[in-house]
Amino acid sequence: SSGMDVPVGMKNPTSGDLSVMLNSVTAAQHPHHFIYRGCDVETSGNDLAHTILRGGVNQYGQAIPNYHYEDLIRLYNLYSQKDLKNPAVIIDANHSNSNKKYKEQIRIVNEVLHSRNCNPELHKLVKGVMIESYLLEGRQDISDHMTPGCSITDPCLGWEDTERLIYEIAESADKNNPIYHPKNGITLKIPTITATSVSLIMTFPGLIHLKII
Repeated sequence: SSGMDVPVGMKNPTSGDLSVMLNSVTAAQHPHHFIYRGCDVETSGNDLAHTILRGGVNQYGQAIPNYHYEDLIRLYNLYSQKDLKNPAVIIDANHSNSNKKYKEQIRIVNEVLHSRNCNPELHKLVKGVMIESYLLEGRQDISDHMTPGCSITDPCLGWEDTERLIYEIAESADKNNPIYHPKNGITLKIPTITATSVSLIMTFPGLIHLKII
């Protein structure tokens, strides 16, 4: 990751320890010199390495979310104590933040947007959200009678909820920009994808990235 010139996200470990995540960002932003497959490799560091909050799990296996306002302020304060470039975080709305209750992603995203709009420092720090989404909601086990378009890994939002949420994000992310909405003649196209699920990353003020899993 220290040799790439694109943003690379470092998730907090399942323990929830933010220092481990920030140490990973520190390592990625610094140059390294090492042997890789018999080659002498030297990297210059990646100034775009950033953090991802995905929640954690306690010793009892219970999910501990870290997307709340207080969690974001804590991360901002930790960033302020370090000499890191381009402080940034993306919130993973699924996994331990939702306890894999995929419908909760909608509420979580709206809370993150509210926190971002309430605090100018968080407005700068929070760059986007990750949403697990696919054509049909939920998930399914591998069988002889599988439904096309439904995840076989983590449970996902369906396309209708995803489309509605994208418009809500676009409206909240920058209230001074026109709202992209089907009534204005702009619609989202459903991609033709063959995959187990799709991780959708919405970066503010309105870029959409699809990660095929």
